Amino acid sequence: MNFKSLLIIALLLISFKAFANEIQFINGTYAEVLSKAKAENKVLMVDFYTDWCKWCVELDKKVYTNSEVADFANKNQVNWKIDAEKGEGIELAKKFQVAGYPTVVFVDGNGDEIDRIVGYLPVKDFLPSMKDYVSGRNTLKSLQATLSGNANDIEANFRLGKKTLEGGNAADAKNYLEKVVSLDSENNSGWTDDAELYLAQISGKKEDINAFVNKYPKSDLTKQALIFLAESTMENNDYETGDKYYDELIAKYGNNDEEVSFSYGQYLLSKIYGITKNENISKELNLKGIELANTCLGFVKGSVNEASCYYYLAMLNLNLGNKAQALDYIDKAIGIFDRKTFRELKDKINK
Repeated sequence: MNFKSLLIIALLLISFKAFANEIQFINGTYAEVLSKAKAENKVLMVDFYTDWCKWCVELDKKVYTNSEVADFANKNQVNWKIDAEKGEGIELAKKFQVAGYPTVVFVDGNGDEIDRIVGYLPVKDFLPSMKDYVSGRNTLKSLQATLSGNANDIEANFRLGKKTLEGGNAADAKNYLEKVVSLDSENNSGWTDDAELYLAQISGKKEDINAFVNKYPKSDLTKQALIFLAESTMENNDYETGDKYYDELIAKYGNNDEEVSFSYGQYLLSKIYGITKNENISKELNLKGIELANTCLGFVKGSVNEASCYYYLAMLNLNLGNKAQALDYIDKAIGIFDRKTFRELKDKINK
């Protein structure tokens, strides 16, 4: 075999590996893909997205390209994407009562919903949920069936409470979660601390979240509680307190922790946004914004928020008259996420 033939084979293998390491979404109408799922006795995963949804891009970049996620989805599901604002996606989004994006709905071969994932979830949460729904575990119906047989099942009460809360029904969620606490006040099952955190979040009171942190300093959800407290400071631009929380988070979990980095990146973007909205922005504030954006890049690299950092860097450099630098940054932003706001800034820079 000559060198040229070996090179072609190598390139084909590389292409196949790249393709195999991401979810294979098929083409066709809803009726066609549903028919395929039924014929193959598989679950149909429907990803509802929109052109403007940045977390849909994040799902594509970070989750659907994960080898474990892709391997499971490609073997066990029929996978299909639909723009919820175009064509048949409009009516399908109404049919499934999709209220936010991304929303990933899992249906059986008859078109009946098994369960759904609402919003962006990282791989560590998306993968187990997908596996559960394909196997029929921890779905809304299966959890309700468990409780109908045993109303005091602690884990089922917690899972149903969490799922109900994620669905936007805080009142019912509170009932399930409070039952967990009443059934196991000593946290022998390991679900009570989780339930208490979600109850604290439902209350919306920072003192309840702080009480959870003090009560369960070694809980696997302590990090989530601290992130909640840190992010809550953005509501009233209390960045002095926010900085303290993030200093604690980074000291405790490190710069490379995915959840901390994700949250801190969003926090820094909020700070930068506040600077750019200042009507009388000074040179010093522009430079401060650029400094924050460069710091932010270290925490959001590889995510869709990287595009937002470049967008702000372009805006702040334009304010300083650095058009060439601004154009370079906005091109980088568009390269990651091509959205109208970014293109409008590019047009402004080119004027």
